[in-house]
Amino acid sequence: MLIGGKIFDKAGIPLYERLLKVVSSSQKVTSANIANVSTPGYQKKQVNFKDEMKRLMAPGKTVIPQATNARHITKGAPRDIVKIKEIKDNDNSSGINNVDIEKEMMSLAEGQLMYEYGAKKLARTFGLLRAAIRGRSQ
Repeated sequence: MLIGGKIFDKAGIPLYERLLKVVSSSQKVTSANIANVSTPGYQKKQVNFKDEMKRLMAPGKTVIPQATNARHITKGAPRDIVKIKEIKDNDNSSGINNVDIEKEMMSLAEGQLMYEYGAKKLARTFGLLRAAIRGRSQ
């Protein structure tokens, strides 16, 4: 599988995988913010896209937890978990909390475009690899 890993790395698959992971996490956080727009005292949460992509793409060794029992639930490597920040500011323009619905909706639309881009690039990359394996030009 060493060759397969190198081919996938050269094709950019890990980059697109991480892009989709960060954007997906950001979309979940934004959706939670929208759902709590009228919850008194709720503090909005945010995923810093640039910082998370840098952190996930940084070279370095990761420790992957090993299950010592068949009933254990395994998680991804700690580096693969996207960090979510709670934004504690006093911008309470809505009178309820610090969530601005217009900004959240804009963030949701932006995230959707980024996710579609990453998914299309990943599909195209797999299509090219499939064509190369079959020996056909695309």
